[in-house]
Amino acid sequence: MFLSVPLRRLTAGLAAAVALPSCQQTCPLNMSPPPAFMLAFSTDTTETSGLGFRRAELLSAYLVRYAAADFQQPLDTLRQPSASTPLNNPKPVLAIYYSAGHPPQFAVPDYSTQSSGPGYRLVVPAANRTFDISNIVLQQAPGENRCDGYRITRREATVNGQLRDGLNTPPLLTK
Repeated sequence: MFLSVPLRRLTAGLAAAVALPSCQQTCPLNMSPPPAFMLAFSTDTTETSGLGFRRAELLSAYLVRYAAADFQQPLDTLRQPSASTPLNNPKPVLAIYYSAGHPPQFAVPDYSTQSSGPGYRLVVPAANRTFDISNIVLQQAPGENRCDGYRITRREATVNGQLRDGLNTPPLLTK
C-alpha cells in the first residue's frame, strides 16, 4: 500500500498520539488536602461504659494552642462558633463534625513548622476534662504515579502522655 508523504506523517502522528497515553498518564494532578490529626469524642453514655460525652458537654469544648509542648505559653484559642457568630467570620473556629454513623470529630491544626512543635490543650469544661495533645507527627508520601496523589503514611500524637495512632481511625477521647 502506498501512502503520500503528508498522509504518512498524519498516520505517524496519529499512531504517536494513540501510544502517548500508555507512557504518560493524562489524569489531572491529584492534590490531597494537607494532613490533619483528627480526634473523636466517644458518645457512648450507656450504663456499660458511661465514658462518653453528651452533646451539651461537647458544645463547651475549646482548643488552646501553646508555643511548645510544655503548655507554658498560650498563643491562641479556637472556640466553637456561637449562634451570634456571623457566617463570614474571618477568625478560625474549632469545628466539631457530627457525621451520621461516626462519633463527633475535630481536627488539630497543622503548625508543624516549629522545631519542637506546638502543644494543644483541649478543654471540655462542662465535662470537667482536659486533654493535652503534643508531638504531632503527620507524614505523607507520594503515590506510585501522578494519579495517586499523596497518601498519609503516619499520623500520631501524644494525648495525655500516651502515644495515639490516628492513621486509619481517629483516636477516641473518653471522660
